[in-house]
Amino acid sequence: MAALIFWIGWSVILILPTGCTATQQQVQYRSLKAVALTVDSALKAYADAVVAGKVDLDTQHKVIDLKARYADAMTAAVAAAKSSTEASSIAVQQLADSLVAVLQAATKPQ
Repeated sequence: MAALIFWIGWSVILILPTGCTATQQQVQYRSLKAVALTVDSALKAYADAVVAGKVDLDTQHKVIDLKARYADAMTAAVAAAKSSTEASSIAVQQLADSLVAVLQAATKPQ
């Protein structure tokens, strides 16, 4: 439930940008939203697999670490998007890709 609230919070932040109308900022928000939605979808499938007992403990620890690093990078990227018109760091996308890859591997049918 806490994860759902966390991701709903991201959705609200990413859907309702503050008053600036800079095109680059809009692109950043849309890109961040797409990343968040992709990760959210993978996390939902992963949570189902964990509840079903299909994910080993080592993978769960790896996901916890990657998810925390991803969340920190997303927080920094959202802050950067709010205060700047420069392109966001690729760190968010790289961490999201790593997290989604682990999540998908953990939820792959065996």
